[in-house]
Amino acid sequence: MSVKIQEIPRFIFDELLVLIGEKTRERLLKLIHKDEEDSDAALSIENYIRNIMNNIFFNDDDVVDLLEIKSTYHRRRQLTKKNWYKQLKKEVESKNNTSIHEEREVLLQFLDSKSADAGFKEMLKNIKDESSFVQNRLAEIEAWANDTETRLTDYPYLESKQQYQIEKAFENDLVYIIADFLKNAPRNWITHRFKDLIDNPIFADGKAKLKGNVLFDSEQKATIIYDDYKMSDNRVLRSFISIEENEEVQLDKMFLLDETDSEILEHIIEHRSERFYTDKTIAFDIRPLLTRIYGNTSQKAYDLITKRLQKIGRFSLEGRTTGPNKETKTTFLYNLFEYVIVSKEDATGRRYAEIKFSDTLHQQFITKQTVQIYSHFIHRLENRLSKILIYAFQKERLDAYLQGRKMKQNFEYSFFSDRIRFRSKRIDSNLKQIDASLQEFKEANILINDYKRVGNGFEIILTPVTESEKADFFTAGSTPSLIQ
Repeated sequence: MSVKIQEIPRFIFDELLVLIGEKTRERLLKLIHKDEEDSDAALSIENYIRNIMNNIFFNDDDVVDLLEIKSTYHRRRQLTKKNWYKQLKKEVESKNNTSIHEEREVLLQFLDSKSADAGFKEMLKNIKDESSFVQNRLAEIEAWANDTETRLTDYPYLESKQQYQIEKAFENDLVYIIADFLKNAPRNWITHRFKDLIDNPIFADGKAKLKGNVLFDSEQKATIIYDDYKMSDNRVLRSFISIEENEEVQLDKMFLLDETDSEILEHIIEHRSERFYTDKTIAFDIRPLLTRIYGNTSQKAYDLITKRLQKIGRFSLEGRTTGPNKETKTTFLYNLFEYVIVSKEDATGRRYAEIKFSDTLHQQFITKQTVQIYSHFIHRLENRLSKILIYAFQKERLDAYLQGRKMKQNFEYSFFSDRIRFRSKRIDSNLKQIDASLQEFKEANILINDYKRVGNGFEIILTPVTESEKADFFTAGSTPSLIQ
């Protein structure tokens, strides 16, 4: 894996700190980083994680087998837990003064002190029976040792171990957590959305038919089927498909791009590799996309996703503006893909998609005319509007940060209708849809802190740009994939 530890997205460490948990972090500081000041605690843990990742996951090897690492450390953890239990049991049977006995002595002293209230004394009254207390504790330790989910550092008598054993225990637990985290990681933690796809109502809020307007385009030198969406009195978005000579067209089976197509496009961008930068092409195994969109990998799902990819590939988009003199001017014109190829591998039977992006979109990516966002935010959303609006809100947040504006803003209905192709003409119905989407953002704590309805719009308080976002989105260089 040819990735440097310094190039890992900053926010990944935020995610790992959450997975490690407060209890483990506190024990790590107490037993490993004893001499650190409280103000340095978070940095100490982050550096500890970085060192482990650098030594185990980002060495000089070209390939790091995450599943093998996870399995190895899991076996090691379970073996150590069982050995610690056997050792403790042996000490008890040898009538030695064990950690269990020491714990009991401390509890007895506490019970005899004035600090223990009546309720606590009642709860601990059984500790006076030494044999019963010891056997109960042994049973608890045995259950911990056999439980495949418990950590080594959950051992209640961890402090009784030698320092090297304590250090190994923390390393084992953290390596397992990191391996499990990376195993489920997207190919690219940071995804991009082209700004033209954010600032225009490219995607409908559900399945909508393409109106069957037909004309011969002299510039394209082809017959096109088009659908015009009126954004304002002088602005129109035209979605169109070029028709091949002698091609039979079923107008009732032609549909506009929608939120599912938006999610598919995000999935494709998420799977970019170095090849995308050089020849505009992204190739990927279709199975994860099937699971993401349809929840299964059936033949029907394969057929549906193939049709979706081919549909996206055929669409071209044109922005048309009418001036005071009634002359129409094209503000933008581009297609999404140059080609889509879905093929089957004979040896494995797996199907792969190879997609070549258009020059226009590829150039936007290279020249950074995109909005960056963490991939896992998108994966956590279910509302169909949210899957489109997330890019618009992210763009607003980043722009507000760069321009020094407040995160509290008013968004009129036109903001949403300029970015989503609403199927309904009823504004009140669409506002209810928007409200449901904003509620999802708020409850998931994604991009929005709070909001309220104000007339035919909303007052929205966007979340502040995090230190991780500042580091990941506004530093020189691109962030590579963690998993090659």
